[in-house]
Amino acid sequence: MTLDEPAEATVARPVLFVVDADPQARARTELALTRRFSPDYRVESADSPPGGLIALERLADAGVPVALVAADLHLPDMSGIDVLEQAHHLHPDASRILLVAMDQHHTRIPFTELATLQRATALGQIDTFVMKGWVTPEEWLYPQVQDALRAWTLAHGPHHVVYRIVGEQWAPGSHRLRDFLTRSGVPSDFVAAESNRGRQLLREFDIDAARLPVAIHASGHVLYDPTLVDLAASHGVATRPSQPFYDLAVLGAGPAGLAAGVYGASEGLRTLIIERETVGGQAGTSSLIRNYLGFTRGIGGAELTNRAWEQAVMFGAEFIYTQPATALTARDPYRVITFQDQTEVVSRAVLLAVGVTYRRLPIPALDRLVGCGVFYGAASVEGPALAGEQVYVVGGANSAGQAALHLAKFAACVTLLIRGDSLSAGMSAYLITQIEAASTIDVRLHTRLVDGRGESRLNALTLEDTQSGRREEVPAAAVFILIGAIPRTDWLQDAVRLDDQGFVLTGADLSPEAFGAQRPPLPFETSLPGVLAAGDVRHGSVKRVAGAVGEGSVAVGSVHQYLAQLAEAITP
Repeated sequence: MTLDEPAEATVARPVLFVVDADPQARARTELALTRRFSPDYRVESADSPPGGLIALERLADAGVPVALVAADLHLPDMSGIDVLEQAHHLHPDASRILLVAMDQHHTRIPFTELATLQRATALGQIDTFVMKGWVTPEEWLYPQVQDALRAWTLAHGPHHVVYRIVGEQWAPGSHRLRDFLTRSGVPSDFVAAESNRGRQLLREFDIDAARLPVAIHASGHVLYDPTLVDLAASHGVATRPSQPFYDLAVLGAGPAGLAAGVYGASEGLRTLIIERETVGGQAGTSSLIRNYLGFTRGIGGAELTNRAWEQAVMFGAEFIYTQPATALTARDPYRVITFQDQTEVVSRAVLLAVGVTYRRLPIPALDRLVGCGVFYGAASVEGPALAGEQVYVVGGANSAGQAALHLAKFAACVTLLIRGDSLSAGMSAYLITQIEAASTIDVRLHTRLVDGRGESRLNALTLEDTQSGRREEVPAAAVFILIGAIPRTDWLQDAVRLDDQGFVLTGADLSPEAFGAQRPPLPFETSLPGVLAAGDVRHGSVKRVAGAVGEGSVAVGSVHQYLAQLAEAITP
């Protein structure tokens, strides 16, 4: 057998459902969807909200999957937004598209309905909208529908798979592999070993069940409890540089490092990007980033950063993975990065974009259960396994808000724990609006997590009211901890100047005596000339994806200035 074969035959084609009271518009939409998608989907429609909801309930009762529901904004007796909300309760995985009539301005955004669209989007009542009155469906209808169906298929339908992970659902090893492959953008599926499909795979590939988890490659090769290095080697990922030296070596493949890779390689620099784990950094764990420029409906962090990786590769940037750096030294006129295995990379300039990691709580019970219900980040990976459960998120910044909203799609209740007085101190307004409107998200202010309990997996948390000191134990299937940022700079203390929290000092933040050259430091340059820093690891940076991307791209300008000065200095 091959891993691209579906586990079981599809019982019924998924349904694309349209609700529109205008018979001409409904027929036009239904015909366009049938013409393009009928080989794989069945198109159904209704001319009224009651008729549509009855039909959708019938499909739910019959177990027929619904991939998409599209409803006209102005329906008799009920708004299309209300129809989509009720449809969401019946078919929570279906994409929700609001159909909006073109106004007198004939623009792509109907400004006469803008306030309604803004509110519905902010409250998470719709996934997107499509203008009616199109000349050809290829222009406005098909692109939106195709995006929705792609996401639905990846979650629910047969799709290309490189690895199938078979293991115990709540084992740390299973979590580690799922998280790594998801953030890397490698198509993969997880199969619980105790499920029927899991037992079938164990038999078919003659897998020793005592050595789980395993990663089954599409070729049929089985990796037993592989390390990340093992997975990288199996996937053909480079772990050693291909050249003796480079113009620019970038440490870290988060947004800042990826932006530097794109701009450095596109501008002719021999660029190497060195990543200790996988592409994306903290941003790669975000389930949905809605305020990144150009993505009006939002984009998942892993998808955004994997697009950037592909862009950098196509410009000629080289990547190496699973190589933690241990030292950075000057060997004039070069800068040398030393790895754990004592191999080296030599480059004329270096950009530090190593990012940050979530601060861990000093609670032994939680440390013991990491990957078994206790997670730092990783909400996008574990969400589907928490259907109907009680889940907690600790943190008050955007990453915590995004995690809570994502988990609320699956869990029975998500409780957001905040030590402060409000969400507004650290979270964007658009996230606060959605959280306040979500019926399955509870916000507890003045609350901190002090303990946890569980044998093989988490089953309870102890919470403390920071004002009264009162403690209570609550049942919990999982907790996602996203608090504070610790820079990955412990190995850089002897190489560059750091602030008292470990963030890298650059540019104007360096005192004259701290900079080792007879000139002012360039923008983003550290105390070691030719070494720059960008993104979350830099002192004073704005902890936002767009900020990191901006710093990484602009820092390449300083690299060019430094290399020009270096060329002048060594010219006889």
